[in-house]
Formats: sequence, C-alpha cells, structure tokens
Amino acid sequence: MSILRMTAVKAETGVNSHTTIYSGVHDGTFTVPVKISERAVGWPDTEVKAIIAARIAGKTDDQIRELVAKLHQARMAGTNESFKTDWFDRSAQLKKQAAQRRKRTTLAVV
Repeated sequence: MSILRMTAVKAETGVNSHTTIYSGVHDGTFTVPVKISERAVGWPDTEVKAIIAARIAGKTDDQIRELVAKLHQARMAGTNESFKTDWFDRSAQLKKQAAQRRKRTTLAVV
C-alpha cells in the first residue's frame, strides 16, 4: 500500500481541483486524508482505487458513502477504536484561522 498526495489523487480520479476532493470528504463520498506529517496529508491508494471502481460501476452517492464508511472502519481494524471524525472539526478550525490571517494581511496592506 502507498499513500497518494493530492496531485496523485487528482490524477487518479480525474478531478482538477483540491476543492472537489475536499467537498467529497465533507459530504462523505471520499475518505478523510491520513496525516503524513505536521503539514502534509495523503490518501491510501487502495481507498482511492475502491472509490474510483465504485464510480465506474455506476454506484450512487449513497452507496459510495456506505463504501467510504466501510473504508474508514477498515482503517481502524485491529485497534479497538472507532474512526475519529475530528478531522472535520480541525478542518473548520484551520479555515477560520486562514480567514483571520487573510483579514489581518488585507488590513495591513491598506
């Protein structure tokens, strides 16, 4: 198994933007990224391939959400823990911080 960074995920899926991938994460049609380092994330290639195969097979978004839930559970296999959904909270927090940085930068320029 390998971990694909965003550029590789976009190439594999045929998607052109980060936003589309992260929108899929937020609406449950794409798996949550795995933290690689302090500032880097990626996706297990097996998960990306499973989602692509489901799309090719014509699965509905609801069926893909079920697949994503199973993929998240499989990540946690053998750990006695359930999948943590705190990624969404951290993502929202980071967006707020970025918006505040932009606001301060814009004010400083004026």
